[in-house]
Amino acid sequence: MQLTPSRSIRTALTAVTAALLGTSVASAADQDKVESEMLYYKESNRVSAFEGIVSVSKQLKHETTLAVKLTYDALTGSSPNGATPSSRIQTFTRPSGSGQYTVAPGKTPLDDTFHDTRFAADLSLSRPLGRTTTAAIAGRFSNEYDYVSYGASGSLTQDLNRRNTTLGLSWSFARDRIRPEGSIPIPLAEMADPGAPQPRRSGSDDKNVVDIIGNVTQVIDRQTIARVNYSFSRATGYLTDPFKILSIVQSQSESEPGEPVTYRFESRPDARNKQALYGQLRRYFGGSTVDLAYRYFWDNWGINSHTIELFYRQQLRGGSALQPHLRWYHQSSADFYDAFLVNGQPLPQHASADYRLARFSALTAGLQYSLPVGGTTQLSLGAEYYTQRGDTSPPEAYGSLRNYELFPNMSAFMFRVGLERGF
Repeated sequence: MQLTPSRSIRTALTAVTAALLGTSVASAADQDKVESEMLYYKESNRVSAFEGIVSVSKQLKHETTLAVKLTYDALTGSSPNGATPSSRIQTFTRPSGSGQYTVAPGKTPLDDTFHDTRFAADLSLSRPLGRTTTAAIAGRFSNEYDYVSYGASGSLTQDLNRRNTTLGLSWSFARDRIRPEGSIPIPLAEMADPGAPQPRRSGSDDKNVVDIIGNVTQVIDRQTIARVNYSFSRATGYLTDPFKILSIVQSQSESEPGEPVTYRFESRPDARNKQALYGQLRRYFGGSTVDLAYRYFWDNWGINSHTIELFYRQQLRGGSALQPHLRWYHQSSADFYDAFLVNGQPLPQHASADYRLARFSALTAGLQYSLPVGGTTQLSLGAEYYTQRGDTSPPEAYGSLRNYELFPNMSAFMFRVGLERGF
């Protein structure tokens, strides 16, 4: 059945709403369907990951929609531990406190014990509350080897102005418990030599996260949709990464400036407020669609970021479609980010050498091809390339540190296969 322009816009509007909210809000326009997806992710000489997702949505009585999603992923490989390179072989204690690993001179220290699996289940229920109002609730559970998370969310959308305007409000709450093998290290405590007792404070700790999103979506004309949203997130509790460390390096007055003396566990604040403004414009051009989005993010850790994202979807013969995708990202560093600390200087209250908290830019380029393989079945194939670049030689580096890359640049490939079938 050929959709009328208004129905096409409403269907697209629903898809945009669900995608931007990050919830499982469904609508009466949705069909009963089963979706599955497999994803493979590979960083150059580092982490590789596999993820499988299966989801089912089914309309019940009174236009109520029930959706279930199951996710399984496995990660393995090497991850930077936060220490700086050295002119000598470096030996580190494994995060569990038992065993050790070594890093060759001049190489970025990578912890090669990184391995984890995760299982997650999501259940959501949405239902119209009248002709123009839809409410949804959801629950979520996720379990990893050393991490468990419970969450709940809800959303409310209200159509106005002959359904050309939609107001949305959603919220979510998550409670996470981290229980790393070998217990949680004392922040900024010195890492003990392999075989010696590590400075630990407890076996587990908790983190609570509250998210609130408000949005406005406007149908500008039959070919154009605009959307703006504001999000606020507050996380409290244990926000430190128990697997990350920093190098304490010799000062410029010592015999080997820049060479590591010892290592300390990182320390982050126990609260973080994150805010973001997001704008999106989608325009239809007889058989093709252009989607342009911008996001500005800021938090009380000192990080500000800009994201620009561009999608183009070209409809092809036989119902297939080609969709190139481009995303640019740039962020400033956290106030407490330090690539290293200097021997003899007072320790700060918080410090981390995690490159994810550093200043860097990233570029993602991708291509997706989708095609019908039956009356109600759609197959999609996608690939993406991601590259991340930071300041490999920051101005504060001195001595031997000037010879090494203090920000580990990284590239990754991702491949995705998806299948959607209506029933």
